[in-house]
Amino acid sequence: MAKRQRRYASYSRSVEGNTVRKYNNDFDVVRELEREPKKQISKQTRRNREKAKFLSPGQVAFLFASICLVGVVLYGYLTLQSANTAAAAEVAALQSQLNTMKLDNEEEYSRIMSSVNMEEIKVRAIEQLGMQYAQEGQVIEVPCATDDYVRQYQSMP
Repeated sequence: MAKRQRRYASYSRSVEGNTVRKYNNDFDVVRELEREPKKQISKQTRRNREKAKFLSPGQVAFLFASICLVGVVLYGYLTLQSANTAAAAEVAALQSQLNTMKLDNEEEYSRIMSSVNMEEIKVRAIEQLGMQYAQEGQVIEVPCATDDYVRQYQSMP
């Protein structure tokens, strides 16, 4: 208990030292401030401060032109951005159309290839059109650098 009392006793002393026990009516803060000499501001400084409160017509025109320029640039940017978005949507639609056409083409090719009977073509070519198999010496192999195709511009020896 003794420690607790000592602690509170020191606390009450610090509070007592910070409190105003008696208000002195003779001391008025406002009067004290009025008594202090004010700094004298020169006429030029006062004029400069008055001018700084208002904008000159040139400054207003510059600010207006700057705002208009920013507005035009912003409008151009937004126009380009919307055109870019529209172009991206168009590209996506065309890619989708291309993929659909590729799938249709592959399906049609598979259908055609499955319907072709090579034996029937061989029989028709030999019987109806009079085609014959190549004899020895009729086939000439031509060396080619690529696997594409060969164009013949002259007769082969």
